[in-house]
Amino acid sequence: MTAVAPVFQNPYRLAFAEFAANRRELAAVARLRREAFARFETLGWPTRQQEAWRFTDLSALQALTLQGPTDAPVEAGALPTLETPAHRLVFVNGRFAPGLSRLREMPERVLIASLGQTLLTQSRRVELYLDQLPGLAQHPFVALNTAFWEDGAFIHLPRGIAVETPIHVVCHATGGDSAVHPRLLLVLEDGARATVVVEYRGQGRYLNAPVAELALGAGATLRYHQIQEEAPRAFHLGGIRVRQGRDSQAQLHLLSAGGQLARTDLEALLDGEGASCTLNGLTLARDSQVGDYHVRIEHAQPRGTSQQWFRSVLDDKARSVFDGMIHVRPHAQKTDARQTSRNLLLSRQALANSNPRLEILADDVKCGHGSSTGFLDPDAEFYLRSRGIGAAQARAMLVHAFANDSLNQIRLTPLRERLARLLATRLALDITEGE
Repeated sequence: MTAVAPVFQNPYRLAFAEFAANRRELAAVARLRREAFARFETLGWPTRQQEAWRFTDLSALQALTLQGPTDAPVEAGALPTLETPAHRLVFVNGRFAPGLSRLREMPERVLIASLGQTLLTQSRRVELYLDQLPGLAQHPFVALNTAFWEDGAFIHLPRGIAVETPIHVVCHATGGDSAVHPRLLLVLEDGARATVVVEYRGQGRYLNAPVAELALGAGATLRYHQIQEEAPRAFHLGGIRVRQGRDSQAQLHLLSAGGQLARTDLEALLDGEGASCTLNGLTLARDSQVGDYHVRIEHAQPRGTSQQWFRSVLDDKARSVFDGMIHVRPHAQKTDARQTSRNLLLSRQALANSNPRLEILADDVKCGHGSSTGFLDPDAEFYLRSRGIGAAQARAMLVHAFANDSLNQIRLTPLRERLARLLATRLALDITEGE
């Protein structure tokens, strides 16, 4: 196992000792923190010599002297909205901001609240689920989050409850070379249904290392949207764990458009017969941005289905990474799993790395994967130009059609329309700069 470089290990060890000494919380939570930090020290700081990190250059982040988060005011107008009634939880630098949050009327026994506050008032409810999902055990930044998280969102829907109003979680960072570690703990018991939107934004330079844990009981339905629009100098290194019960349905829409380096590691365990998981990812990158997705779908029970569609639009010297694994266990017969990665390059300097993989240990399955990378179709561009459409507009129309396939899968109309406007704005800027 790679050792942690002493120059980097000591500041984190001192920071954790100080952080833990100032916490007043359950012994079980304190134990989780200690175990997580010990795991981080064992794993060490990722290097490009490790297979899972060979396309992820963290040298610029490692050169920073990161500080703990501070309290800083944020104007409500600087935060995104859904433009529709929603339960809203806002966290600034990883800490709950009640003045910027708003919870509407909700069904009895439903809990949508600050994770930190719930830990103080209903500790048993949190203790049952916190850090209990499998996956990402070898991810050092997930270990750091478990060691250092201060607050986050706790969403718990009891059996058979449907929350029709979207749940909007906004995590905003104010920079200052700080490291923030927001946490999302979502539990849908059997038959529960929810729509969740999580947005990561900020200003200045910082590290955002969030973790989301999504537990779905039998027959539960989750529509989850993660919008990453970090500041241009920020680093986003997040993890998502998913565990699904029998006949549950999870639809995850992941948009990455900000930060100088944005990586999300996702592991989903389909642990019940007939579970269904859909992943819809879109990366928009320009300048020298890097957008990175590492995905593992584990089919553990029969008749599970999974679909992965990941697309990237890359301009200038931008780079994308998609590393996807579908693993089918011997008992998971009748599995139907698909994985697709498509990359559109708008510049000769842009680069896409795609590595879709299958590990199939069952003999009665339907599984497939594919990847494609290329430039705009010159014939399609010529067709539009021949009908009087200008060069820039023709290019924008073709790129929009490519990326909009991902946005069209989002059923939350106000969010889909806002993201379509973001796409149009980015395309107009990129096409203008490319002229």
